[in-house]
Amino acid sequence: MKKLLFFTVVMFLMGVNYIPVSAEKQHKHDSKGMEQAIDHFILDQFSDELKQAVNDFYKKDSIRIQYNWWDKNYDVVELEQWEKGRELSHPYIIKFTVQTYDGNKKGQLGTDTITFGVSPLQFNKELDEKNLTASKVELLNYSHGDPSKGKN
Repeated sequence: MKKLLFFTVVMFLMGVNYIPVSAEKQHKHDSKGMEQAIDHFILDQFSDELKQAVNDFYKKDSIRIQYNWWDKNYDVVELEQWEKGRELSHPYIIKFTVQTYDGNKKGQLGTDTITFGVSPLQFNKELDEKNLTASKVELLNYSHGDPSKGKN
C-alpha cells in the first residue's frame, strides 16, 4: 500500500507545471533521462503487484522478473491517462513488459505483458480520505508471450 501512496504522489506532481525550487546545485535531465527515472520509480512502486501477478500466472514462487530496457519493440513501462475522447476503464492504465525466468532452471519462460488499472483516491471515495495518496490497483490483463518471439 505504501508503494501505491508514493505512486499517486508522483502522478499528482506530474500534473504540476511549475514549482520554483532553489538548490545548491541544479541537476539537468533531458526528457529521456526523466522518463527513465519515472519508469524506475513506477517499477519500484509496483514490484509487489508484478511479483504477485507473475507468481499467480506461473503458479510458482521461484519466478524471477527482469526488464529489457534496450529492446526497441516495446517499452518496459507504458502509462496511459483517461481523458475526454480517450476514455479508459480506469483513470490510469499502466502496462509492464517483463521477461520471466524460473529461478530453478535456465532459460527464459516468456516476455509477458501485465496491465493494471489504477484509480487514485479522488476517484475512490471508499478509501480513507485522510490518506491523500492512496490508490486502488486492479490487475486487468496478463498476456504471456513466447520468449523467442519478443513482445506478445
